Amino acid sequence: MYETVRVRFIYSKRGGACFVPHIALAQMFSRSASRAGLSLTMTQGFSPRAKISFGPELPAGVVALNEPVDMYFQSVPENITILMNDALPEGFTVSRALFPPEDSPNLGKMCKSAEYLIRHTSGLSLNEHARNFWGDSVISSENVEGWLRIIVSEPAQNPIGGLIRHLKEDGIIAGWHEINAVRVAVGLYENGSVSL
Repeated sequence: MYETVRVRFIYSKRGGACFVPHIALAQMFSRSASRAGLSLTMTQGFSPRAKISFGPELPAGVVALNEPVDMYFQSVPENITILMNDALPEGFTVSRALFPPEDSPNLGKMCKSAEYLIRHTSGLSLNEHARNFWGDSVISSENVEGWLRIIVSEPAQNPIGGLIRHLKEDGIIAGWHEINAVRVAVGLYENGSVSL
């Protein structure tokens, strides 16, 4: 049996890449790693797949600036970030590679908060609507240069897609086309910001 090394990539998806659905990310990252010549660790069982885990799901159309993905490799070259960036599709960029300690919690336990920037295309303030929808899950919110900067707890249970559906059902917006949304970061809330 070979040794497995966990690498936590922090990546962004911008431009057209924001429309790649969450369900397609595992295949895209595993194919990119293969193109980069990296040896992925596979799951056990009847249909082995590359061992990969992601942070909380993000709806298609939401730009992401600091998303985590844990990938498991048989070996890790020093230039792994460069190799991955050369192999990833346009719009995806790995900003750094972290090496969590062996006993470090998985992403499900690490991603307890999310920071978003949200704005209505007409400039309508969404702060009160977002606070009413997310309630006690809102850690902080403020208006910053036309954007609502909001931090919520438990992003897997409080997804941004739920807020958009709520705004549509209440007649505040007609649909996603009236909203610009960015997930700035997902992770642990500390000292006024969210990071891993």
